[in-house]
Amino acid sequence: MEWSEFEFGDSIAGLLIDGVDDMPYVGATFRIIDPQGVVVEIPYLAHHDADQFAHVAKWFSQQSPPKNMLMRTPEGTISMFDVAWSGHSETWGGDKSSLGKLRPNEVVFANREGPLADALEMAELHSYVDAATLWSRATAVTTDRETDEDGKVQGVTIHLAGGPVVSWNQGEATMELRSSWSHHPVRGPLATVTTLNDSVTLVSKFEAGSREFWDHFVEQRKFATLLVFVFGRPISFRRHQMRDDRFPTRGGREGTVMDLPLRELISRRTLGERSRQLPLGKDFDRPLVPFAAVGSEGLEAWSDAYDKWSRFIVPSAAILNRSGAFIEDVVLSTSMSLEAAGALLGKRDGEEVTRRGRAKTTATYVYRCLAELSLTWPGRIQTVVGLARAIADNYNDLKHADRGEFPDQVISYVISQTNRFVVRAIALSRTSSSDSLRESFQQSTELNGIAELLHLNGLSIDDDGHWTHDPENEEPATLPPGIQFGPNP
Repeated sequence: MEWSEFEFGDSIAGLLIDGVDDMPYVGATFRIIDPQGVVVEIPYLAHHDADQFAHVAKWFSQQSPPKNMLMRTPEGTISMFDVAWSGHSETWGGDKSSLGKLRPNEVVFANREGPLADALEMAELHSYVDAATLWSRATAVTTDRETDEDGKVQGVTIHLAGGPVVSWNQGEATMELRSSWSHHPVRGPLATVTTLNDSVTLVSKFEAGSREFWDHFVEQRKFATLLVFVFGRPISFRRHQMRDDRFPTRGGREGTVMDLPLRELISRRTLGERSRQLPLGKDFDRPLVPFAAVGSEGLEAWSDAYDKWSRFIVPSAAILNRSGAFIEDVVLSTSMSLEAAGALLGKRDGEEVTRRGRAKTTATYVYRCLAELSLTWPGRIQTVVGLARAIADNYNDLKHADRGEFPDQVISYVISQTNRFVVRAIALSRTSSSDSLRESFQQSTELNGIAELLHLNGLSIDDDGHWTHDPENEEPATLPPGIQFGPNP
């Protein structure tokens, strides 16, 4: 088995090494279990005369295993870092063994040179992130067909060559999208089937040299969060690889370094995302903006704004990154973001009518967001002020229990879809203020979908933020709160 194929439900047995001189090795089983993640199970004898298990019994009785450990397996070495106690059961007497469990934070499927106790650091982290390939439209595979005079294909040449797609600075880190490829021939009784994998990976590295996984991940998460706003759906980290000069390939009698290959890495921080159901390619057919409209300058601008705009980014990214959220949850989270964004954007022309005296209201903050986008809204929305008031009223009716029953479910659904669109557009506006970006918003499927929702339900919004129904449309029956319906992922 190749380490890249090691998935949930797989296990491998080996010998566990704690790095202490002359300490006996112990047998263990390495597993990946959903949802616990990586678990190392160690059978041992507690309260027994066998000295070979004394150190193991101490790990579990004191809940203090060695910080880093190695495991030698038939497939190779597994290096485990930041190991923690994860439970144990002791058996007293009889013919049964006790069983202890350990949980490493990070695992690298290779042997690391140097002191085992050192924290795991890496020069580069390469990550496979949902939709990075589809959004960038980069490819490492090109083909050239050879045809005869009748136009029939006589041969196909496939050229595989990965490389940088785009790079940008992100604080102390340098980020890069890189096209890459791999091939896997499988010989069968009738034919050999070769699978080509063409993908784009997210790469991070630091000018100062090797850094811990968390440092890399914090920077990479910023890009993944941008993808959440681009596609309006959950984005997951599916796989990690790392490169560092402490994980070399050596050869020859002198042990010369032959290569610094990418090594498979598993982190407990992202393993839960790896178990999410893989989305379909068609789920990413309609980004709110194309990659070309953002580019390296937009990616750098997004990272520069990330910390300042975190009170806006976090609530909306969290709800967009969930599948099947309740309508009310969508409205509450996205409206919190709009309040934060309105405060950051500052005063806008025409906002005075949304104030209560000199005091700013929720509608004031929402209005600032709508003014920032400067879009032409569907005809059933009388004014931008009215839309701001409608969003604010729905949010406050949901948030404050003293306002009585939950608002009408259909109206809340329209607001949830409107808010989803607005927060995505505001987020992507942090990458650029170009007219092409705004044109993407104006022509988007999402904005057309809002117009269609209003039309199908015979709803309109007046300047006061009040909802009206077409004369021929009866007011729809109110559905119970806590329902999700419609096209949300």
